Amino acid sequence: MATMNDVAREAGVALSTVSYMLSGDKPVSARTRERIEQAMKELGYRPNAIARSLASRRTRILALHLPEFDVSAGETVFEIVRGAYDRAAERGYLLTVWPIASQCAPQELSDLVGQGHADGVLLVEVVLEDPRIESLEQSQVPFLSVGRTSDPSRLNYVDIDFETTIAQALDSLVATGHRDVMLIGRSREMEADGYGPAVRSHQDFARLAQERGIRHREHALDPSPQAGRDLAREVLASGPRPDAVVAMNDLAIVGFVNELQVMGLTLPDDLSVVTVVSSRRTASMTSPSLTAWQAPGEEMGRVAVDGLLDQLADPQSPPVQTLVRCTQYDGASVRDRRPVT
Repeated sequence: MATMNDVAREAGVALSTVSYMLSGDKPVSARTRERIEQAMKELGYRPNAIARSLASRRTRILALHLPEFDVSAGETVFEIVRGAYDRAAERGYLLTVWPIASQCAPQELSDLVGQGHADGVLLVEVVLEDPRIESLEQSQVPFLSVGRTSDPSRLNYVDIDFETTIAQALDSLVATGHRDVMLIGRSREMEADGYGPAVRSHQDFARLAQERGIRHREHALDPSPQAGRDLAREVLASGPRPDAVVAMNDLAIVGFVNELQVMGLTLPDDLSVVTVVSSRRTASMTSPSLTAWQAPGEEMGRVAVDGLLDQLADPQSPPVQTLVRCTQYDGASVRDRRPVT
């Protein structure tokens, strides 16, 4: 069985460097961390988080809080959890998911760390005015949020770069001759609750479309296929339809596309459709498959754990503030509408 000494020798670093990376006691450069992780992978070395916690003052446990289960979150939240779990294990930590009810979460999360059950907290599904954050700050509990508040200037966070993602989607449509684009976004209820992705996507879409000089409209839908089907009927009956749709609502867009086809329309001849902050699985649920900008869920989970552990190692270090871009995958749902010359 491989030992930490074996890992240090394979990576060409000091034993203490391996220990610092696994414990989070001191920051380790990204390049050195990659060498150590590669050596661990090649040697099949898995640090024993419980044994290491007994030898230190830390629990070597990170708590990830999900306020409540919501199917509308799609795959991204589960990918964040998976990425965070894997990265925590690689760095010698256990990740536990705490599904505490929203109204109880602020105090219970502070108690969780204060009573020695975890070293730090990862927050998922963040809203613009998030009571969990205020409580953790007041209790001086180490935490990192996956998502941003209305004022993230001092916040440790990792989030999706919504602005760049929507800009890329609009640019791809404009470049192929589209001039009337509709957004299918998250529900108005989610916006009213201050859910960051819902608020930012609507704000960014309107501004970016206006900057590009294209006609634009927005629809905020409940996360359900039926809401998408209803919108398809409404759009067809209410006058000139758009020539393209940008969707950030996985369940609704599947119903929308299916209903268009029931009405005798085809993609992309009659309408181009792209989906953002989505998944390749959702994009493959329609025929033809949709061009998609896939949410970087697992990457966000890994970056979040690294950021939290770096803060644990050096509480005086600058805030961790990382925006991660989505990855584009081309489907067959966009038609080139530029005039033939």
